[in-house]
Amino acid sequence: MARLKRIEKFKRKIDIDLDHIRASLIELRAKAKELKLDTRASIENTLDAIEKSHGDIKSKLNDWVKSGKGAAKDAKKAIKRSTKDLRRSVKKAYKSLT
Repeated sequence: MARLKRIEKFKRKIDIDLDHIRASLIELRAKAKELKLDTRASIENTLDAIEKSHGDIKSKLNDWVKSGKGAAKDAKKAIKRSTKDLRRSVKKAYKSLT
């Protein structure tokens, strides 16, 4: 029972992070539409890659919740690392737009 609560708590935290990242992507796409065509294409490629990573993390998170005890530890580390990398990519995208 305690393990399930920890899993749910972790899942909620990552879901919140991913929701914030999704909101940032929407904002970045809106800002990218204001750029010149060549710059916009470059930013949109970056945002496409970030969105793919976002989807991959969501999938890993769902798999992690379903996984067994042994696999869960490794998956949790990978999810944390991937989410951190994704947040870093979003910050980098913001910087490139300013």
